[in-house]
Amino acid sequence: MPESSAITELPVIESCNGCGACCFEQGAPPDYVALRLNSDFAADPSFAADAARLATLPPEAAALLGEYLAATAAGRLATTGVCVWFDRASKGCRFYDWRPSTCRVFERSSGGCHIYRRRHGVAS
Repeated sequence: MPESSAITELPVIESCNGCGACCFEQGAPPDYVALRLNSDFAADPSFAADAARLATLPPEAAALLGEYLAATAAGRLATTGVCVWFDRASKGCRFYDWRPSTCRVFERSSGGCHIYRRRHGVAS
């Protein structure tokens, strides 16, 4: 088994500013999609915080989520595109304070962060 010193260290990413690569394949806030498509999830304690946030979304955020769900159900939109809440101009979330748990726990500079950045040509 290789020693940990043999594992290549990933460069530290100091900021998410100017990136957004983790938003490029989500389509829409994932936990909210799950809650809207599977009403039974609202009874699951692991979704409690997301269910509460979903209930208080600003009207524009709720409308974008609804439009996304309708378009994907009708086959007019892929589920793997850029998140509908992503603002391409600022390269950030338009509804950051209402982001779901998945987005809240995703760690900057993590292995996943580096994978998304690499796949979408964002410098590390």
